[in-house]
Amino acid sequence: MSQRIAFAGAGNMGGAILRGLLQAGHNPQDVLFFEPFESTAKSVADLGAVRYSDFGKMANEADVLFLCVKPQIFKAVASEWNASAQSNTSKPEIISIMAGVSRQKILDALNFAHGDVVRVMPNLPLTVGKGAIAIASDGVSQESLEVAKELLSTVGITVTVGENLIDAVTGLSGSAPAYVFEFIEGLVRGGVKMGLSRPVAMQLTLATIEGSVELLKKSGKDTGELSAMVSSPAGTTIAGVQVLEDAGLRGTLMHTVEAATLRSQALGK
Repeated sequence: MSQRIAFAGAGNMGGAILRGLLQAGHNPQDVLFFEPFESTAKSVADLGAVRYSDFGKMANEADVLFLCVKPQIFKAVASEWNASAQSNTSKPEIISIMAGVSRQKILDALNFAHGDVVRVMPNLPLTVGKGAIAIASDGVSQESLEVAKELLSTVGITVTVGENLIDAVTGLSGSAPAYVFEFIEGLVRGGVKMGLSRPVAMQLTLATIEGSVELLKKSGKDTGELSAMVSSPAGTTIAGVQVLEDAGLRGTLMHTVEAATLRSQALGK
């Protein structure tokens, strides 16, 4: 019997995982979703997934349930499920992508005395199949971990961490796409300032970043070694690197990750 996989929320993250499962060959009739926004729901329903208007009914029929709602509305969602689940003793395996909501809080909100709730933290590039997804490994069975890994590997790479590190993952990979976009925009504007057209500056920036990442992956060298290879004595690159050092770029990025991590922790309180 095939698994019925349900999604509470089918927006950017939930929708990307859902689409990844369909692209991996899952039967659309076994992929269920609850999504209140009509435009979002239509785009998912057009793929063949089954839309439910009653979240509680959907959750009760699922083997695996992805919680992809915003943390601020989770309590309302949990109340709706609890109201419809009084006579249902079977409980789906839950995979939560909610930032800042601990496994225990999810169990408590759903009136689960026990059960497997797997917390994961994906990031936005999973919408193009290049995501980085951390899975909290403590407190759940090996079987549940394997189910989460199998499903999520369709949309990106997975790593396992302790749940106490999920907030740090949120501050790093969960939030970092925004940091990367800001970095790219700064380079592009620098090119424009020096006379390049924006399209040319963007093309050069993206190709440089993509190539640099690939070089880092394949060279076996660390970032310091590779930076030194570009920085000729008294050359152009070292002059630019000096500006980054004076501006405290690395320290700023460290503080950025810290701030996002602390915000994730605050959301869970």
